[in-house]
Amino acid sequence: MMQPNIDMLYDLAGVGVGPFNMSLAVLLTKIPNINSVFFDKKPKFIWHEGMLLPEAHLQVSFLKDLVTLVDPTNPYSFLAFLAKEKRLYQFLIADFAHVYRGEFNQYLTWVSSSLPNLHFNDAVIDIDFVKDKFIIQTENKKIASKHIVLGSGIQPNIPLWAQTKLGTKCFHNHSLMYQQHDWHNKRVVVIGGGQSGAEIMQTLLADKTNLPSELSWISSRRQFLPLDDSPFVNEYFIPSYMEKFHSSSRNFRDENLLEQKLASDGISMHLLKSIYQRIYKLIHIDGADIEINLLPDHEVTDLVGHSIGFETVFKNLSLNTIRHLNVDIVILCTGYRSAIPDYLDKIKHRIAINDAQYIVNRDYSIAWDGPAKNAIYVQNAARHSHGIADPNLSLMALRSATIINSLVGNKFYDIENEKSAINWQQVYPEYVNEDIAYVE
Repeated sequence: MMQPNIDMLYDLAGVGVGPFNMSLAVLLTKIPNINSVFFDKKPKFIWHEGMLLPEAHLQVSFLKDLVTLVDPTNPYSFLAFLAKEKRLYQFLIADFAHVYRGEFNQYLTWVSSSLPNLHFNDAVIDIDFVKDKFIIQTENKKIASKHIVLGSGIQPNIPLWAQTKLGTKCFHNHSLMYQQHDWHNKRVVVIGGGQSGAEIMQTLLADKTNLPSELSWISSRRQFLPLDDSPFVNEYFIPSYMEKFHSSSRNFRDENLLEQKLASDGISMHLLKSIYQRIYKLIHIDGADIEINLLPDHEVTDLVGHSIGFETVFKNLSLNTIRHLNVDIVILCTGYRSAIPDYLDKIKHRIAINDAQYIVNRDYSIAWDGPAKNAIYVQNAARHSHGIADPNLSLMALRSATIINSLVGNKFYDIENEKSAINWQQVYPEYVNEDIAYVE
């Protein structure tokens, strides 16, 4: 087969520059003999631009940054950023219980501007495999790489009933901040009872001069439930539990992911309290002219468009009764979904996929029929195999270090035998991950 003309040969090429691949890029800076490059279609780095709400906070400790949990002396830690910006003492005195997401975005932006191998405004269009290397075609160049890492993110989950209604009056929460919104005297419905729905509720209730006339919050959960941030539950976010989870049976993993949902997908307690207090103040103290409908245990089943708005059709899940609500604006806080990206079309048939998900090895490489010396690693695509921490910042640095150790073939980063309160091997000694049978 004829070799294509290429601009450069790399050891590792990454698709997407979000926090996960940036963590990998930063930790790679200590390994000078690894030549890496990362591409992103965005013109510059910004973290969840459409949801950088003024009062949004991290749900995890700031120590769960790009590097600290595997390399605490790294010059690209969050604390190093604070020191560089001459705000470390004031940050400590402020004693934030939760770091603002906007400040964490400042930190990530600072890191992104320091790494020369991050290429923005250059989307990956196509990936092929020729002879012994991956050929990556971007909008601006063609390069080759021994290994690739996929970190192009997940896609907004748009329910079927909303897919033909999308526009300025019906949109997914990820795009909220892309435009100015006039809520005044509008009937607004927020659909989804997770953290994003709560953050938007807080935002809609914040400005007394721009309040909706009617604000409804619909969730299929039985209540607006808090994040389970208790100590023993947080052991789901440590290396030893992830190890055990990956080696367990598929049924075990599926059942535990359902049971552990609120450990990663609940609402921060301080945010719930803030919303409740704001509602109390608006209604009982300010006498605001607003109707607030809190509707847990309901599921939207249809959305009918009218000339002046929408008719929301939703079901009471306990009573199995149907209700209708006329609104002007629909905000979909319906989460995200994984998808096999189009740029993999040429090699997709060579990748092991089960139930629309990659089969992911312990080192975050995915099973495929190519040479063992050429790996395809994945970021944020292993929740089903590695546990609820996978899409979370909690084990971001650990995953990056795991990929690097696999890449260089030795234990460059010491990430083994971290102590835990619960001996997960003793709790679940018998389970075996049957997916391993599919992996060479």
